[in-house]
Amino acid sequence: MPLTIAEQLVQLAELARVDHKQKVTADRLEALPAAAKKADAQALKIKVELDSVAARKATAEQVKRGAEAEIADNRAKLRKWEARANDIRGEREHAALSSEIGGAKRHVRELEDVVLEQMQTVETADKDAATLQKKYASTVDDARGEWQKVDGDLAVMRTEVEATRTQRQAILAVLPPLVVRRYEQIAAKKQGVGVAILSMQDTCGACNRIVPPQLCIQVMKGQVLESCPACMRILVHHSQAQGQNPASEASNG
Repeated sequence: MPLTIAEQLVQLAELARVDHKQKVTADRLEALPAAAKKADAQALKIKVELDSVAARKATAEQVKRGAEAEIADNRAKLRKWEARANDIRGEREHAALSSEIGGAKRHVRELEDVVLEQMQTVETADKDAATLQKKYASTVDDARGEWQKVDGDLAVMRTEVEATRTQRQAILAVLPPLVVRRYEQIAAKKQGVGVAILSMQDTCGACNRIVPPQLCIQVMKGQVLESCPACMRILVHHSQAQGQNPASEASNG
């Protein structure tokens, strides 16, 4: 049997209460492991630094190997040229070869400087990596400890979130789809608050604006499903929010 307007208002009030509880729990769940998340972020930052150091070392080793290979090639050429120089009798040819030999030797010295520089880079990278590795291990341990501190609380709060999710699904199952859609659309525009409680002073509990008397009476009696003229949230009488039926109260009074 379909719900009456009055019954829908009671269910909407309960839906708003469940949604608020769910949001509060979710916020607590997000804030609870703040120290653990901070430690995780610190560990990630150090890991990024470690990766950067490793990349710097790998680049230096690659440049060093390239320079060493080029040195070997140039030294092989030098041996050939120097052996050939002893057999050359022409002064011009000898001068040209001597110039080639001199250039090759200078290039070898330059490459040797490159090798030394890259060896220093590798050595520095190894030292940096060793320091960072200790810091990383320590930070990971800290994060693990922080997560262990909150594991129990997290489990309880996740259970609460699941319980409120179940409650919410049960309410949605009995409300008309059009009413659910209307509530969801309003809540999406109003920071998750789709319902406003009509106070005993006939004011909207969300925006504190005075609601027209005739509308207050209709909402109290469960005759209409209307929104606050000011903030557009669905109005629910304060007694409906407590699970009471104001229409029956009015007839009894």
